[in-house]
Amino acid sequence: MGVEELLTALGPLIEGYEWRLSIDWLIGEIEGSGGGWLPTDEVVRLFAARPQLVDGEVEGRRGGCAPSDVQLRASDSTSWDVRTARADVAARIGELFPDAVELTTW
Repeated sequence: MGVEELLTALGPLIEGYEWRLSIDWLIGEIEGSGGGWLPTDEVVRLFAARPQLVDGEVEGRRGGCAPSDVQLRASDSTSWDVRTARADVAARIGELFPDAVELTTW
């Protein structure tokens, strides 16, 4: 599951969110994000060509100056670590990935 699929699957839970990308290793290319905060639909568009985020992080927050409360970390092209302060997002991740386990460290 790629970035765009994961964000799309979270759907209304992340409505109005914006994201900051920290990419260490990407297979494929995306247009430069400029390091700023991007709305969800823009991140989905950037990853529509299905580049693989092998090592990096996607940090999300409600639009504006809210603190980030959802972090998605790719540890390889098929594995995601998710950190969130939101129980509803954690529950949705559990639905998407029934074999998910809670991490003790980030």
